[in-house]
Amino acid sequence: MKNNNRITRWLLIAAVAFCASFVSDSVQQASACPMCKAANEEDDAKPRAYMYSILFMLAVPGTMVGGMAAKLVAVSRRESASLAENGLTDDAIPSSDSPVEDNTAV
Repeated sequence: MKNNNRITRWLLIAAVAFCASFVSDSVQQASACPMCKAANEEDDAKPRAYMYSILFMLAVPGTMVGGMAAKLVAVSRRESASLAENGLTDDAIPSSDSPVEDNTAV
């Protein structure tokens, strides 16, 4: 229980620091490189197109990894439910640490 309180405390501290970073006036807003800033100030559509292509390139790997992780979690839960439905548990599967008994008679 003590470890759980420690995690909760650190999560609370991180959340407060994260929120404070948005409210604080001491943090300056990041600006783009001078050429990108100048290009975005014009009415040309090319800079926006580049911006959107960069956003899509950043989003695709995250979406793929997130999708695979969600699928693995779903498969794991389905397997655990199937084992529990059939009266089996994960304890019934021998681990690599436990010695395997040889039941063959010599």
